Amino acid sequence: MPVITDQIALLSSLLTKQTELNNDNLIYAAWAAALNSQSKYIVENISQHIQRPDVNTLQDIEYAISRMGVTNPYFMSRQFVDIQQGGSLNSLHFRPLQALNIKNETAYHYACVVVSLMNGGHMCLSSHVNSLLERNETEKSIDAAMRLGAVCSSLAKRTFIDDVLNNDHQ
Repeated sequence: MPVITDQIALLSSLLTKQTELNNDNLIYAAWAAALNSQSKYIVENISQHIQRPDVNTLQDIEYAISRMGVTNPYFMSRQFVDIQQGGSLNSLHFRPLQALNIKNETAYHYACVVVSLMNGGHMCLSSHVNSLLERNETEKSIDAAMRLGAVCSSLAKRTFIDDVLNNDHQ
């Protein structure tokens, strides 16, 4: 079985056979992973299994991707520099989460978990996992979202390889 076929089968299984994530949490996690992957192939594949988000849900997912796109590298870099200024959400001048009119805060945290995992933003990943645990979400559901992010991250790299190799031979 070709590598990409194996990866696609794994993604399909995670999307269709999981029972840990409720519908909203699955939509937020899957679409955050798809859009954050920057792979049209993954977006197309996920859209075969998971309905496209409505406008309000998409806005929440876009906030998760854009905010994690800032916080993940910022807070990771802060671990390696010794400066006393900054280092907080306040120093980034982010609007508070409450001001964003997030439709579903629990599902939003699932999107942030997936994006942080894919971006390597371990401090943010930990923070959003803790937010979910405080909301009585199960470790199984959090793990399901993390697996989804990991597979999409890997599959994005794999489809990039195919794109490069196919373009080199044309």
